[in-house]
Amino acid sequence: MKKIISALLALTMLVMVLAGCTKIKAPDKNGAVLDMYLGTKPINLDPATVYTDETLVKLINLLFEGLMKVDEKGKLQKALAKKYEFYTDDKTDELVLKIWLKTTYWSDSSLVQSHDIVYAWKRILDPAFSSEAASMLYAIKGARQAKLGEIGIDDIGLYAISKNILEVRFEKGADTDEFLYNLASPALVPLRENKISLYEDTWSRSSTDLSTNGPFRARKFSGDEGETLLLERSKYYYRNNSLSSEALDKSVTPYRIYVHFSDPLDLNIVSTKDEEAVDVVTKFRNEEYFYVSGLTGSVAADFSKVKTTELASTYSYYFNTSNKTLANATVRYALSIALDRNAIAEAVGGGAKAATGLVPSKVFDTKKGTSFRKNGGDVISASSSIEEARSILSDAGIDPSKSDTFYLYYLMDYTNDSYQSAQMGYMSKEKTVATYAKETWEELGFSVVLKGVNATEYEQVYKSGEYDILGLDCQALSTYSFAMLAPYAKAFSGKVRLVDSTSKDYDSSLGVARYYVNETHVTGYYNEEYDALIEKAYAASSRKEKAEILHQAEKLLLEDAPVVPVLFNSDCYVSSSKLSGIQTNFFGSKIFTKTELKNYLNYLHD
Repeated sequence: MKKIISALLALTMLVMVLAGCTKIKAPDKNGAVLDMYLGTKPINLDPATVYTDETLVKLINLLFEGLMKVDEKGKLQKALAKKYEFYTDDKTDELVLKIWLKTTYWSDSSLVQSHDIVYAWKRILDPAFSSEAASMLYAIKGARQAKLGEIGIDDIGLYAISKNILEVRFEKGADTDEFLYNLASPALVPLRENKISLYEDTWSRSSTDLSTNGPFRARKFSGDEGETLLLERSKYYYRNNSLSSEALDKSVTPYRIYVHFSDPLDLNIVSTKDEEAVDVVTKFRNEEYFYVSGLTGSVAADFSKVKTTELASTYSYYFNTSNKTLANATVRYALSIALDRNAIAEAVGGGAKAATGLVPSKVFDTKKGTSFRKNGGDVISASSSIEEARSILSDAGIDPSKSDTFYLYYLMDYTNDSYQSAQMGYMSKEKTVATYAKETWEELGFSVVLKGVNATEYEQVYKSGEYDILGLDCQALSTYSFAMLAPYAKAFSGKVRLVDSTSKDYDSSLGVARYYVNETHVTGYYNEEYDALIEKAYAASSRKEKAEILHQAEKLLLEDAPVVPVLFNSDCYVSSSKLSGIQTNFFGSKIFTKTELKNYLNYLHD
């Protein structure tokens, strides 16, 4: 009898403990459902391509988790990594990093293994794959040679020692502190090799084929731009689903997040043909939406308690240097200095700031707590120098009126951007900047045509290079500036090309039938002096020396102007007073892993 009573008491205590460990309230069995609006919907969730769209970065940080993470204050913390240690291999005299992984699972219940990291990084370094993230991995022994096909991809210093142990061997003089911070990049998260191999064209575009290792999984996602994205708690995220004793919300509090993209923002300033449409402003006030981000100043004015978060990205224009007119650096520089960035920032609102360089102020200079932007100062003026631009063009003998028309592409918000909306007072950030740029450059005498495109068209334009000017969010992929500046150098672009006997630039003296060569940045930019500076920064023996070189490189880059920074991005958002536990990481992305909704039972829906 005593044994039975003891067992019952133990069971009662267990139930009480479990009840105390969960936020789920009876009769519900799952947890809170959050509805929110984040902006324009991306169509591709491949982490290795996160460098053009700030909304994509926000989502990647909810779906995937890398080895490390960096908090809002720039502090490096372990994420997937349980522990790590550096040591020198006495036999090879190589510096080695050994990382032990925590036990967690993919959204399909498979164990997250060190091989998943190895595969994701080797994919970026594969000559057949193009990614600006490649330079963050060039500290690994043999990584650069593998990218050029000079050694096999399996010959680099990257190994899955066991299911939960990863080993990295470094090049001589590698900056291992910077490398650790790079491991927090949204581009360097683990990936499932079998998923990508089986569903090469759809693994990142369909929830059916996508596996994630972060707090949420994509329950509903496709290329339909108007479709709501449904994120659902991954019940395998740091939780053993086979143990009934572990609460469903042990690691992730919200059950579902509905991310809406197709609603008009504010019907006072946005035109729509849908007479029954209810705007985002109204849905927030009616407690249908609890979080709204990506606001411009015109929409933010209709909300109270608006907040802003500085993002690690810069809205910029890429100039296609293969264009006959834009091949001239003088033209590009004149177009850049003619822009009134202060006026553009004021027009966009929502906390946007005039860009005075490419690298935003959040990015480190020499270490945590230092700012590359603050230490480097203003490289470009925030105000317009249109008269200087005219003078430069005139001195160079360039007549803008005789140049071919420029086609300026930008990502369009098809729900909210329209001629009618513009007349009523609303334009997206992208359209606002494009409109100002067109007016300014036509004042110089150039002809500019604006081409607002959807996400599918935008992706095609970017990949093909079939644009004259392209607007994008230049994303800092690391806390350090090298990863943002290096891709403009040919040897660090992350792109290579196979050359054989049929190629015009084939060199038979090399004595091989086929070989790879580095390709230029997607803009086509190439400057030997710039390339030399990046090589010098890569080989620098101290972070101070490296930072000094990178400041020189940024100055040269913006004088050559294949990329023209316009705005330092900021996320303007409103959050319901009923929400708590929202965190922010270094990149400015919001983390909803432990977010709670007060009285959530009142707002449950399918």
